[in-house]
Amino acid sequence: MQKSGKTVVLSAGDYQAKIVTVGAGMAELTHKGRHLIIPHHPNEMPLAHLGKVLIPWPNRIANGCYRHDGVEYQLAINDRVSQSAIHGLLAWRDWQLSDCSETAATLNVFLPPHYGYPFMLMTEMRYQLNAETGLSASILTTNIGDTAAPYGAGVHPYLTCNLASTDSCELTLPLTDAVSPELDYRHSRKIGAAQIDHTFRTTGIEWEVRLTSREQRMVAWLRASQPWLQIYTADKLNRKGLAVEPMSCPPDAFNSGQDVVLLAPGETHRFSFTIGGE
Repeated sequence: MQKSGKTVVLSAGDYQAKIVTVGAGMAELTHKGRHLIIPHHPNEMPLAHLGKVLIPWPNRIANGCYRHDGVEYQLAINDRVSQSAIHGLLAWRDWQLSDCSETAATLNVFLPPHYGYPFMLMTEMRYQLNAETGLSASILTTNIGDTAAPYGAGVHPYLTCNLASTDSCELTLPLTDAVSPELDYRHSRKIGAAQIDHTFRTTGIEWEVRLTSREQRMVAWLRASQPWLQIYTADKLNRKGLAVEPMSCPPDAFNSGQDVVLLAPGETHRFSFTIGGE
């Protein structure tokens, strides 16, 4: 057993992906032998939540504290810098591999209730690699308990153009909210020395983030239809890529209530995205 659990290798045309069971994570995705996401070795504990699934909330909950249905809950503080509970409860759990083929893999995990989150969830992660469209993934989470559960979802891939410096790459973002000029990448432009760690609101209709390297003569892209998007220039990872995190709700949503899903008993929430390259 490796630190990231079991590894599944998927292949389709010029694409190859490595999926690990810990965090149902994306450890590697290549197109024509070139990296589309920052990879990590399956026997490493990856830095900065590389490729992990973020459930039952993405991003952060301030002070790890929130109220639901009149009751206050306290989660473990696992990000000391921001004094928050970060990226949910399943990123470091070992998911069960339930189905696997040359081009697809399905993983499942049970989230039992505990003091900070007393709800019962069952989550399924389906990966599908296609020679034309790249790596598609769907997250299906069902409330198997008897009370409604606050819920959000996200994923944490870092797009890269074969590990080229982010400074040399151009970025295109699908912005619809008002942002300052330095964060406006609706028209592709070079990132340069800009440091970005920002949450954007999207249309909620399918959008695309594109990272382009003229030096590598390639593009890495992510498509999703989630209403929120976190962009981070991976300063902790030597700026070799760009965190592109589609999210169903914004940071601290369990406190603000903004776009939090109230998952009724027996209800299933669906979340999907696709990563590819040119």
